[in-house]
Amino acid sequence: MVPVLLVVTLIFGVLFLTRLGGVYRAELARRWPTVLLAGAAFLCLLRGLIGPAITLGSLAALSWALWPQIDRRALAPPSPPQDAPEDFAARRLLGVGPNATADEIRGAYRAKMAQAHPDRGGSHNEAARLAAARDRLLKKKR
Repeated sequence: MVPVLLVVTLIFGVLFLTRLGGVYRAELARRWPTVLLAGAAFLCLLRGLIGPAITLGSLAALSWALWPQIDRRALAPPSPPQDAPEDFAARRLLGVGPNATADEIRGAYRAKMAQAHPDRGGSHNEAARLAAARDRLLKKKR
């Protein structure tokens, strides 16, 4: 009877994990102590060991709540998002930093456009590049 129950449980576990989305699978993998303790609690329950099953189940619930605080990867500061090469080129063209506000971007655009505007002796191409850089960076700020 117990081997049949274990096979059914294994089949259920495999089906359950394959039906989970990638985010949920990653969360379960990140909280591996909880999964391990819950599995041990289930095996104790199958063998009729109620006391150890309750203890392991409680430890599993506790580890679910506390593991992200203990896990070193969770404590590490998140890496800053990398700019796309187009964003970097737009920032360089306008002369603004990665933390520039929308007002700073507009101000840098106006200052550069005052020199590059076709009516002031600049080229249409340079004015279009400045406008595209401004639009790209302002779109990111929304």
